[in-house]
Amino acid sequence: MDLKTLKENLALYNVPERWYSIDDGLKPGACIIYKNYAIWECFYLDEKGNRNMYSVCKTDEDAYDWLWDKMKMNLKYRKSPPKR
Repeated sequence: MDLKTLKENLALYNVPERWYSIDDGLKPGACIIYKNYAIWECFYLDEKGNRNMYSVCKTDEDAYDWLWDKMKMNLKYRKSPPKR
């Protein structure tokens, strides 16, 4: 998945920005993906600063797929429908 498609999906499904950070710093209580030199680090940052579900991706597309998978999992428990 590319960045444009990821952002379109996030907007279509009304995913709150507080749920994620795309190469934009650390947010407690959010899934984070950021480029660290030649790799992409992906993880959930809990309120205490611990990194959970840590994964390393070699490409940005893999990192975007990782984030979208986590957002889909969160959306299963949310009631509001996608935008039309």
